[in-house]
Amino acid sequence: MSEPLTEAELRQRAVALLARRDHARRELVTKLQQRLGDQPALAAVLAWCEEHGFIDDRRFAGFFVRARIERGQGALRIRQELQLKGVQNDWIAEALENAEVDWFALAREVRARRFRHYPTDQKEKAKQLRFLQSRGFDAEQSFAALDVPQDDLD
Repeated sequence: MSEPLTEAELRQRAVALLARRDHARRELVTKLQQRLGDQPALAAVLAWCEEHGFIDDRRFAGFFVRARIERGQGALRIRQELQLKGVQNDWIAEALENAEVDWFALAREVRARRFRHYPTDQKEKAKQLRFLQSRGFDAEQSFAALDVPQDDLD
């Protein structure tokens, strides 16, 4: 594709991407290869970035999980996205564990934000259930979010 860059030039490109936002290692490799083609110095630059703490998949997983929870996404979707970015399953599990979030409460909150009322018929229930599952909540969390609380029955 393009001419090989020096290690210093490649380092600059990598740091420029990392300055915008944190990246997982594989995500950074993919971006650099898409933009610059195969670069012989890429492995050395990645090692340098890791050595200096610019790339840390464990830290990335933690930030990513918190950001996705704020967006109202469930654990299943977050796990899948992190796996696609090449983060190790151990670090994904650790980040989700350390998130200290009540997934059931989050599912209820997300459902309430999207839908003003609880489902009254099967069609509406199916619609809300599909929405919650598309956001990454498991079946148990999704069904629990659709249950009308006792306070609302009085």
